Amino acid sequence: MLRITNLAKQFEVPGGQIKAVRDLDLTVEEGSFFVLLGPSGCGKTTLLRCVAGLEQPEDGEIYLGDQLLSSSARRLYVDPEDREVAMVFQSYAVWPHMSVFENVAFRVRASLRGHPERRAAAAGRAGAGSHPRT
Repeated sequence: MLRITNLAKQFEVPGGQIKAVRDLDLTVEEGSFFVLLGPSGCGKTTLLRCVAGLEQPEDGEIYLGDQLLSSSARRLYVDPEDREVAMVFQSYAVWPHMSVFENVAFRVRASLRGHPERRAAAAGRAGAGSHPRT
């Protein structure tokens, strides 16, 4: 489960601040399918970057399962490489020579390298053999 409480992220710009995410509360149950929709500039990418650890929010908490990933009140921040999160960008940051599956699997495989127990668990969850070998 992903649980986000009171999340806020702003950016300093010439002449002021942009409040990209304001007091956001969100829960996404494990195994569910979730979509963020909204106009350009409404904070979708900023929210995803906060969950992935690419941005540090000014306020709020982010939990993934039982793991606290970010808390401004507790001054806690888990580095992106230590989160069980993968992110594929919309267009410019994907590998053009790889399929969609290979682009998504790239980060997952990197996080499993050197961890045979994680690799076995991931293969079981994914239904080993149900996807093209990459």
